Amino acid sequence: MKNKTVFDVNIWLSYFIKGKTEKILEMIKNNEVFFYRSAELMSELIDVINRPKFANYFPNGTNDYILFVERFSELLLTHAIFDLCTDPKDNYLFDLAYQSHSNFLVSGDKEVLAVPVKHSLKLLTLFAFKLAVGINE
Repeated sequence: MKNKTVFDVNIWLSYFIKGKTEKILEMIKNNEVFFYRSAELMSELIDVINRPKFANYFPNGTNDYILFVERFSELLLTHAIFDLCTDPKDNYLFDLAYQSHSNFLVSGDKEVLAVPVKHSLKLLTLFAFKLAVGINE
């Protein structure tokens, strides 16, 4: 069974800054993790990854990282329904997770992780996610 997963932008960015994109590929291949993205997630990723404070991490530009997410995740057109986040800009993550029927929403944002969830969706830190799906790094 594939572990349907939504990574928050902060998780994607963490992997990119640490130069660990191969670990994401291993997750896909070895642990059958399947990633979802939405237009909102991509918009936030493009905005955040291109902020001046991250420029030193991406001296050759950010296009390859954007293309990486596009290549290794499935685009889902979502509808804005969820409205329980303290930061309304994060509601799209839950729309994406619920509408893709994801098992996991992985984030480093404490406010996102504190949102009450229903059904089988699990909100996890990256560390807890790796434990849950058996990833050793």
